[in-house]
Amino acid sequence: MLALGLVLIAWIGSVVWSAIDEGAVPPDSAFQIIPQPSEAGEISKRCGSGGCWREMVVNIREPQTALSLAAEMGVVSERCEPMNLWTLRKTCTGISDDRTGLTVYLRYSVLGS
Repeated sequence: MLALGLVLIAWIGSVVWSAIDEGAVPPDSAFQIIPQPSEAGEISKRCGSGGCWREMVVNIREPQTALSLAAEMGVVSERCEPMNLWTLRKTCTGISDDRTGLTVYLRYSVLGS
């Protein structure tokens, strides 16, 4: 019974921390592999009024285009992984609205959004 109580307290603490930690972002390793011949470029952390996210600039190589590469990676529209039951948030991937190339982002989405 004590062990169950400790796990419950730890879970509640994890959920509360996830809800208040707006600066949290997925790790660089959460980016998917870029299909050849294109390659991953600079990765940076950005923050705004809605929290923080990670961005990766993709160096696009012929014959791929930004749109074909985004389609191949499955990120033409934002997609989210299943909810993490420990933190009650999910990792979402998409592309930012950048007409000059391809920028892929990763962000956490909390329960209810």
